[in-house]
Amino acid sequence: MTKLSRSVVIFGAIFGALLLSIMSFDALAATKNLEYTVLRDGNEIGTHAFVIETKGADTNVTVTTNIQIKKLFITFYKFTHESRETWKNGQLIALSSTTDDDGIAKAVSVKAENGKITINAQVQGHDRRQYAPANAIPASLWNAETVKQSMIVNTLDGQMMKVKIERVGTEDVTASGTTVVANHYKLTGELTRDLWYNSAGDLVRMSFPDKTDTKIVYSLN
Repeated sequence: MTKLSRSVVIFGAIFGALLLSIMSFDALAATKNLEYTVLRDGNEIGTHAFVIETKGADTNVTVTTNIQIKKLFITFYKFTHESRETWKNGQLIALSSTTDDDGIAKAVSVKAENGKITINAQVQGHDRRQYAPANAIPASLWNAETVKQSMIVNTLDGQMMKVKIERVGTEDVTASGTTVVANHYKLTGELTRDLWYNSAGDLVRMSFPDKTDTKIVYSLN
């Protein structure tokens, strides 16, 4: 074999290894965007979205909500929420959120440390600190593991909420412009929600009554 041939073979091997490495990294990295239309009594009032980024054992989740209830061009209620969650090996290690609940400012900071989760919250300028078990999960509801919990962390004010979970059954729901089969669960207790997850564990629909007992629906686009 000539020196040129050996060089070509060596270069090919290096290039192949590099390409394989890149492909392996891409296989471990994935981003999922879940976007919802928020409806109140059938009328569109806003949007909700999850961006779920996974790289190996690490998962980062960004949550955004923008809601406005208007009548005759007058805004009667406004709600905005942004949060970011950091997970490792299926366990929450950090969360930060800010919320404007119709003029009421709220903020939450969560950190896993010393075998537990520390929750610092601020609501209308008042500080509060709580602690939760290391395996606690937030009430952002994107995670299908929510339906296995009896306590979840309120991502608006940091409170721990007691919930009961009931599996209603398998149902056909409209999501992303088509009909999908989803598992329906009912949460009651300190949080009331009806949740539908598809076979991949994605939240495809959510409904609950607001303060006026009007039905709110989050429908996956």
